[in-house]
Amino acid sequence: MTSHEARSATSSPRTPEIADAVRIVAGVSIAAGLIHAIASIDHFTHWWAYGVFFLLLTYGQVLWGVALLRRPAGDRTLRNGALANIAIVVVWLYSRTIGLPLGPEAGHRQPVGVMDVAASLDQLVLAAYVAAILTPRLRAVRGFSALLGRHRVRIGMALSSATFFAALLGGHQH
Repeated sequence: MTSHEARSATSSPRTPEIADAVRIVAGVSIAAGLIHAIASIDHFTHWWAYGVFFLLLTYGQVLWGVALLRRPAGDRTLRNGALANIAIVVVWLYSRTIGLPLGPEAGHRQPVGVMDVAASLDQLVLAAYVAAILTPRLRAVRGFSALLGRHRVRIGMALSSATFFAALLGGHQH
């Protein structure tokens, strides 16, 4: 098997629409990472491990986004990034409904803040974009088709703008 054949076996065909969608995924990941950078400051005041966790989220999301912008990503890279972002949302939901099982605030539910919601929505939309990119059948479904349709750039810009405004205007609550 040649290197081209191996690459084709692990990557979906990339059209201009898909390339735009990958750039949107990258931008949204970077935006969510920036929100986590802002949140890390407050989390360090509660417990050092919370702060470190948020810095790791920041680095992971920003570096993954930059990597997507620098070179074409294979299906595995996109899928793993989307799954990691979904896992972050699950941890966030757990912390807001049940409370984290560790740290000085163990078992206490955290309040929901503007930045929290913005980052979580970014991560869910990011996962929806990746699903549309990797699953051709989803591209025909209303809603998913809009992600890759003629309004794809507007959707991505609106989402990124909303995220940055949330980061600027919304405080992190505890």
